[in-house]
Amino acid sequence: MSGTGQVKFREYYDLAGDPYQLTNRLYQATPQDEQNLGIPALAAGLAADRTA
Repeated sequence: MSGTGQVKFREYYDLAGDPYQLTNRLYQATPQDEQNLGIPALAAGLAADRTA
């Protein structure tokens, strides 16, 4: 995050298929790619855990 709280870079790896984390699945991902990876649901779950 920058000083403004804006996320500048995100990473998401398929640890089963890419255990050495060589391919960031979010690099140049489109909103549809993010939806297919389940990123919105993951983000919502993380946000809920932060407030619990």
